Amino acid sequence: MGVLSKNENLTEDMIDILRHFQGYLPYTTVDGEKKFVAQLCTGDQLSVERAVNAIHSVANGYTAEDRLEGFNMQLGDWHTGVKILEVLNK
Repeated sequence: MGVLSKNENLTEDMIDILRHFQGYLPYTTVDGEKKFVAQLCTGDQLSVERAVNAIHSVANGYTAEDRLEGFNMQLGDWHTGVKILEVLNK
């Protein structure tokens, strides 16, 4: 994958990041158009919020690639889950 020199604080850069990631998503072709197989994409709360906002900003695109389809954004708050389990198992 490498390192992308992008700033996730900027919507245009976040769109570029998601477009790069979209290149790794599996898809099928139906009637000449790509249909992406939805995949989980996890991150911290701020990264997920920025990704969702970027996806919404291109939601009126003509193709699935333009609309950044194929992402199911989900919070990956591992530390909170561990803390909850620690409290519950005391």
